Amino acid sequence: MKKIMIICAGLILFSFTTTRAQAILDKIDRATDKADRVGRTTDRTKSTGDKIMGLFGKKKDGNTSAAKTTVKLIGVDFTTLKNLNEKLQTVKGIESTKMKFSASGSLITIYHAGSTSDILKALQKASPDVFAEKNIDGMDDGEISVKLK
Repeated sequence: MKKIMIICAGLILFSFTTTRAQAILDKIDRATDKADRVGRTTDRTKSTGDKIMGLFGKKKDGNTSAAKTTVKLIGVDFTTLKNLNEKLQTVKGIESTKMKFSASGSLITIYHAGSTSDILKALQKASPDVFAEKNIDGMDDGEISVKLK
């Protein structure tokens, strides 16, 4: 009888320990399921957001899809360079510009759609006095040299 009592007490004690271990495993399982649901919800939200943003068109970031042309200007003062840069930003087909001034030769980097020759035509329309044919010193893919006299 004593042996049966000890075995019963052992079984009861073991069952409590097993029950607690199972409760801990159930809590871990519920936390994992919750994290999975949050992840799926996030993925669906991103997908919906991408669809909505697709309706508005994507904004160019970092000028990665635009062609790049460097315009080297020799003999230009800072005021003329600044005014020219402001004019270029309003030209159709030009996405953005970056300007660097130096007394020996200034640079304007233009990110645009189309080829270098297309952008030269647009530049000649925007600022005919600077980009007159007599001032063009050279042209290559991605580079235009202008020497003002």
